[in-house]
Amino acid sequence: MAEDSFLTDDLLRQLISVGEVDLLVGVPSRNNADTIGHTVEAIEESFQHAFPRQRVVIVNVDCGSNDGTIDLFLNSSGRKNASSRGITSLRTEHRVVARYENATQATVLRTIAATGDLLRARACAVVSAATSNLTADWVGNLLQPVYRQDFDFVAPLYARQRFDGLLARLVLYPITRAVFGKRIREIQSGEFGFSGRLATNCTTSDMWREPSIQDLPQACMTVTAIASGYRCCQSYLGPRLRPVAAQTPDIVTAVRQAVGALFWCVNAYEDYWMGHSANDTVPSFGPDHELTDDPVTVNLERLFELFRSGVAELSPLLKTILAPDTYAEVQRLAACDERKLCFENMLWARTVYDFAASYHHTLLNRDHLVQALVPLYRGKTYSFFLQHAASTAADIEADSENLCLEFERQRVHFMERWKSQTEVST
Repeated sequence: MAEDSFLTDDLLRQLISVGEVDLLVGVPSRNNADTIGHTVEAIEESFQHAFPRQRVVIVNVDCGSNDGTIDLFLNSSGRKNASSRGITSLRTEHRVVARYENATQATVLRTIAATGDLLRARACAVVSAATSNLTADWVGNLLQPVYRQDFDFVAPLYARQRFDGLLARLVLYPITRAVFGKRIREIQSGEFGFSGRLATNCTTSDMWREPSIQDLPQACMTVTAIASGYRCCQSYLGPRLRPVAAQTPDIVTAVRQAVGALFWCVNAYEDYWMGHSANDTVPSFGPDHELTDDPVTVNLERLFELFRSGVAELSPLLKTILAPDTYAEVQRLAACDERKLCFENMLWARTVYDFAASYHHTLLNRDHLVQALVPLYRGKTYSFFLQHAASTAADIEADSENLCLEFERQRVHFMERWKSQTEVST
């Protein structure tokens, strides 16, 4: 087994005592004492039900917990509870802890991938310790396509409230589908599965040192799997709930992290997507999407005002990023009656593509450039709420499909902007 210096001596000693495994589940954590026990129990129950003969390990990568998370991970009684239900196992299950005081998410994910590589795991999964409704089926649904059907990457599918996950619906999925040619809905999730082959590929990649992916590196694993020709699929998990105490990133942070990471991937894998124009579905296990009608509260007046004021404040920068006709249309929208704002799909696709192309040409302050997309995203979100206030789940899904098709149609515009020599300085 090849060593890598970013793995601690303590972790390497633990891995030596484990030896090779068939299955690995990584659990990132930071002060998750309230949910870590449930997480371990769900993982162990999945092992007991679906993989009773396989060699397994659970790897907790902890980032400075001070609430007893690690002790609860090591001492939770998941195996005992499973046995009390008449479930038996023919193998030993190991638990390993990697301790960091203040690691980025890129370090956490790289540690899990490197551990899978070192232990020669055939199938790996990552599950979030903050997911309060994790079940044994979730774990099995992420591992089984890799272990039993030879897939290399398993993206999750969730049941979402119809106005939830709009960043994925309006930006991340359409770009991934149109640029990289694979219809993978969730590229920035806390749960996914991957093969030992993909782990080996990613472990040696230079991407882990890239500042743009430190907070949300999952997109890079998704894109690496696509661009490297690995077999990808999606697996339905169900509704995803979080503990009440969990902090949700503000919209500026969410866009900066998620869109910044995806733009970096588009830039890094230019040679791949420039030479590929196919648009392929990927196999899905279970429903390929599900929306619920749960109520949601949004301050639309505030959302519109932030759109309008943001466009006004950033007008000089937006003028350098956007094509002239796109810039003029955005200015028109910011000046219109809020009851009539309609951010049409063609304009939105061109807007996002202009930002991605400018990211490619810019040498400095890419983080600031990505953040300049925030007020425009607010405008598109506001338009989405207006359009779909009374829409059914089927209506919303149809509109999402139309948006993706528009991103595909505007791919030519994107490539023209990408190849231009315009450089943005911020």
